[in-house]
Amino acid sequence: MSRNMGDFKDHLYALIFCGGGGTRLWPFSREKRPKQFLKVKGGKTLIRQAYARVASFIPNERIFVVTVPDYTDEAAEMLSEIPRDQVLVEPARRNTAMAAGLGAVAIAKKDPVATVVNIWSDHLITGQAEYQKAILAGARVAWEGDNLVTTGIKPRYPHTGLGYVKKEKVHDIIDGVSVYKVEKFTEKPKLPEAKKMITSESYLWHQGTLIWRVDNFMRALSTHSTDTYNRLQEISENFGKPGGRAKILKAYLHAPDMSIDVALAEKAQNFYIVEAKFEWDDLGDFSVLWEISDKDKEGNSVLTGEGGEWLGIDTLESMVISEGKRMVATLGLTDMIVVATDDAVLVAPKSMAQKVKKIVEELKERKKTEFL
Repeated sequence: MSRNMGDFKDHLYALIFCGGGGTRLWPFSREKRPKQFLKVKGGKTLIRQAYARVASFIPNERIFVVTVPDYTDEAAEMLSEIPRDQVLVEPARRNTAMAAGLGAVAIAKKDPVATVVNIWSDHLITGQAEYQKAILAGARVAWEGDNLVTTGIKPRYPHTGLGYVKKEKVHDIIDGVSVYKVEKFTEKPKLPEAKKMITSESYLWHQGTLIWRVDNFMRALSTHSTDTYNRLQEISENFGKPGGRAKILKAYLHAPDMSIDVALAEKAQNFYIVEAKFEWDDLGDFSVLWEISDKDKEGNSVLTGEGGEWLGIDTLESMVISEGKRMVATLGLTDMIVVATDDAVLVAPKSMAQKVKKIVEELKERKKTEFL
């Protein structure tokens, strides 16, 4: 098929991932109220912000959402502009490889050569003009060859909770945006390694907006994650057919629980990375939330719900969240996290922010599901 620069925008789709639980932001983010449905900054929910970013250059008939049963109604309500049949529901949680695959299957039914922009509903991004330039540059690279594309950001500090990408030589410069061949991915390095990475000009934070043509994506899965590919083929054969739901459920239940990083990024040799200039935070834990939030003169970031109040004395550089009609008072705290909701309270040092998910794991182990 002949392709030219004018074609790719006519085949450009977006797939918004809306299935994550945000366990590192417990108890602010819960299974029934994950972070993508929260108003963290900017007055709109994170999922609404994600939609608005792509809706400015991709029409609603080409925007899809992939979610799970518990979040279907809320996602559809918050994104009411999107046709309901484009809100895809995973019958079982099987991580991001299958979520991306389900989206690719559905979109390929409409457009077999669609280029899909896979975006996360729980990231905080500012700089719309730079965002659009980066996405369109990546989409063009994905459209023009057998290329898988992701996005990266120049590191600001040695973050140990993020992935890093080592870039090779420049592949192309599109509208002022540099695109590089990927040399390797490194997931959540230790602090000494992260410090070395940020002093090098060769590494980017892996922001992770993934862009590919659906045919190239499926071909890559057939090579690098055969089980995932086979299950998706079964789903494609039964998608939209009478009686197909039971067969799709069976395929899902037999699919591997695997992230996109494991399925493709760590294996495929045809990955490229766009060096994006927009501002980004993945809100992966409370230390990141503290970093991006407004602060008082003592360096405290305070979020209060309706009726919530905070009184702080000799409290410095801390993250305080008070929900419900209650007073939260802190005395003599430095670099702490304090979160009070209607039914749970978290107190922890900011340095332990990445380990908050262990509390969620322990609650599951103890079958305290009412607190999840």
